[in-house]
Amino acid sequence: MISFFKTIWGMLFRLFPCPTKVGLCGIGDPGPDSPVLVTCNFDLTVKRLKRVLKSIDVWLLVAESKGVNVWCAAGGEEFNTHSVVSAVKTCGIEDRVTHRTLILPPRGAPGINAAEVGSRTGWKVRWGPVYAADIPRYLADNYKKDEGMKRARYDLPERLDTGLGSIFPIYFIGAMGFFIFGRNLITEYLVAGAPAFIVFMSLCPWIPGRRGITKAFFVDAVLVSTLMIIEVSLKQYISQLRLFLIIALVMIPVYGLELGGLASTMKSDLDPFLAKLGIGAVGNVAFAGTVRTELLNGYRELTYNEDLCIGCRSCAEVCPQGVWKMGKNNKAEVVNKEACTACRACLVQCKTEAIQAPRV
Repeated sequence: MISFFKTIWGMLFRLFPCPTKVGLCGIGDPGPDSPVLVTCNFDLTVKRLKRVLKSIDVWLLVAESKGVNVWCAAGGEEFNTHSVVSAVKTCGIEDRVTHRTLILPPRGAPGINAAEVGSRTGWKVRWGPVYAADIPRYLADNYKKDEGMKRARYDLPERLDTGLGSIFPIYFIGAMGFFIFGRNLITEYLVAGAPAFIVFMSLCPWIPGRRGITKAFFVDAVLVSTLMIIEVSLKQYISQLRLFLIIALVMIPVYGLELGGLASTMKSDLDPFLAKLGIGAVGNVAFAGTVRTELLNGYRELTYNEDLCIGCRSCAEVCPQGVWKMGKNNKAEVVNKEACTACRACLVQCKTEAIQAPRV
């Protein structure tokens, strides 16, 4: 029963910690040659990994992230180099396997320095696929990744999943507010708010605009136009429809403002705004004074010195947007700068400081 409630909590309240036990566990019947995968101790992440890997013999090393998912914990530096090194040294895995290779989730790259993990543990670090569903194929192909395994897609299932887990608390608080202060309107809020979320998240790739808030304003403009048409042509229904549309008009910008923080394919709108207000952090997510928000606000600029590049391929391996690729001279090249979301993965993984983020 506790496990069930933790699953529901992890699905609906993604922004809040939901820890599970740290340490080593075997999936299937792992032996000395079995792969070693590393993940965070967010309960839902571990459960989903176990479900995906149930037909494979692997070791799963759960490292401390304070009960937060990989993407958020790495961004907040809770899932970090120290937590991985500590897990390796204390779980007894060195006595269980003959190889010395760790497979890390690439969404942990903003917080985990692979070179430092290697030097402190003596283990080789590989970055696995972005999505857990690709891990079985990745292992079957002897640790080979195609481009699709390296890139974040933010498709419909992921949009609904991350959106539900992060926006539901806001939706829930709104429902409580209506229940206390406007109980006669709570049905309209529930009826309008949920479909507005589903429609916005479903259609967001095709809504004009590169940022979540821009997309939200476009949708609001359409809703305002719709409301004006209804005011003129459907006067007998206007009272109820007006209320539904007004609630949707308010909720859509909330969804849009949060979208950039949910989608690993988009720049955050909310985080740099909070940083400008001087807000240091909310929970495990830091804002003011971080390299990420300073990049987003234009206080820093990502730079690249090709002369310092040694062709380690780290940037191309961990960038979920395909900003980097390896050129003909075995040097990294910036091929899609506009897609950069300032996640810092390339910055953290660069072994020679060829990639830097100086203040402007």
